[in-house]
Amino acid sequence: MGSKTLRLILGDQLNCNHSWFEKTDDSVTYIMMEIRTETDYVTHHIQKIAGFFAAMRQFSSFLESKKHQCIYLKINDQDNLQSLEENLFFIIQRDHYTRFEYQLPDEYRVDLILKNITSQLSVAFKVYDTEHFFSNRDELGKFFEGKKTFLMESFYRAM
Repeated sequence: MGSKTLRLILGDQLNCNHSWFEKTDDSVTYIMMEIRTETDYVTHHIQKIAGFFAAMRQFSSFLESKKHQCIYLKINDQDNLQSLEENLFFIIQRDHYTRFEYQLPDEYRVDLILKNITSQLSVAFKVYDTEHFFSNRDELGKFFEGKKTFLMESFYRAM
C-alpha cells in the first residue's frame, strides 16, 4: 500500500492560491470539518457561523471541481465526532493515512491543539505556512532579536 496524506484545512485558510492546490494528487485528501468545539468555545453570532460554514462548503466544492480528493464533515453528519482531535484520529486510522499535514493556524489556541494532536500521532506529519501573510511566523521575532526597543513602525518599514 502506498503513501496516503491527509491535509487539514481550517475555516480561515480558504486560499485557492495556496501552493497545495497547484496540482492534484490522488494520494492526497483534504479534510474540512464543521465542529461544535469550534462553534461553542465562545459565543458566536449565528450569522458568523453560518457564513464560515457556507464559505467552507463552497471551498470544498471548488476543490472537488478541480479534481482534489476531499472529506467534508458537516455539523450534523452522523460520523462527525464534533472534535478536531477525535475526527482526525478516527479518520487517519479508519482510512489508513500514513501522513498528516496542516497549515499553521492563526489562532494560538488552535496552534496548541494541533501541536497536541501531532505529538500523539503514530504517522508522520508536516506543517506548512498559510501563505496569506507578507511575513512568516518567525520574521518579527528575528527582526527584533538583540534590539532594545520594539517599535512596530521599524518592522513595517523594513518590510
